[in-house]
Amino acid sequence: MQDKGEWLNPNNPFNSWKVLAWADRIRGIIDGQFQPPVTVNWDLVLGCNYRCQHCIWSKRRGLPHTKVPDEFIKTVPKFLHDWGVKGVCFGGESGDCSLHPQLATTLRLLHYWNLDIGIATNGYAFSHEVLEAIANYSLFIGFSMDAGDRESYSKVHGVPQDYFNKVLENIEYLANYTAKNDLPLQIAYKFLILPDSYHTIAEGARIAKNIGVRDFQVRPAELPDSEIAEIDIQRVEEQINQAHELNTEAFRVYSIRHKFIQEQGIHTLEKKRMKHCWATPLINTWTADGDVVCCVDLIDEAYNTLCNYIKDGLDEIRRVWGTPEHLALIKGMNEKLDKCKRCTFAGYNEIIENCFAHGDTLDLNML
Repeated sequence: MQDKGEWLNPNNPFNSWKVLAWADRIRGIIDGQFQPPVTVNWDLVLGCNYRCQHCIWSKRRGLPHTKVPDEFIKTVPKFLHDWGVKGVCFGGESGDCSLHPQLATTLRLLHYWNLDIGIATNGYAFSHEVLEAIANYSLFIGFSMDAGDRESYSKVHGVPQDYFNKVLENIEYLANYTAKNDLPLQIAYKFLILPDSYHTIAEGARIAKNIGVRDFQVRPAELPDSEIAEIDIQRVEEQINQAHELNTEAFRVYSIRHKFIQEQGIHTLEKKRMKHCWATPLINTWTADGDVVCCVDLIDEAYNTLCNYIKDGLDEIRRVWGTPEHLALIKGMNEKLDKCKRCTFAGYNEIIENCFAHGDTLDLNML
């Protein structure tokens, strides 16, 4: 049977069901007794070498470029381990981690302190040394490709066409090194459905398979309705069908077509809005300039900031975590949900609501 989306097989790396592995920490949220976050999204740099049209952080481009000071590269990994954090994700909320000169050292220290590592990256600026560190110390890496040819890649990312080839070379080097050394790193070629590149989905899947990628993920982008209208959903379906034909045990295609809906006769992409936010104590975000924020999607909002670990020190995070001050901040965020344009952790919130939160026993005013 043709797979219509990864949720038909819920046991996969892109499914929100993995939040159930954190049941003890979810119960702590429900009880108002927060445990440390499972994951910290740690931005190492503020500034990016790409100019992606669809980047939700594009308004930050005018800010001065900065990077996490080297002393925190040395101290943060042990702090996270001692606090009880399980993993670190470099997601590029303010810039690509590849631009920090101490990335290899950071990965080595996080691994030493038994923290799982995940990376989302444009993949351009990696040296072979850093790629080998990624292979040796990381659990997964997702390359934000969003295109299957040079021309489309250049349009959606705002970079010269030869960047496409350079990133593919980096991915192939990483895949070959990983295979040669029998390492467990999971490598993904990630493809957002965009007006300038959706017609290259199948070609992207073929390229990904040929260079040794394990996972190929296709998903909707957060776009204005006017841009969504430029996407031929029927052609997207055809492209995804062709990509699924490449599935093997070693190469897996994941699509999210259950988010395609029809409104007034026009195919569009579903956008979920939360009525209540539960998930922020599970995944904390630290910006390159030191802000510790509750919600990654509200990274630029002052009402979202707990403290600043660079200015206030790392111990301040433990002091404020789970305090009435923290609870009040989350309550204030819940009162402003109408300002949320998207929800990265909508799936987590739904699962928490359906499996853990019971309105007849829960004081919703607490959060």
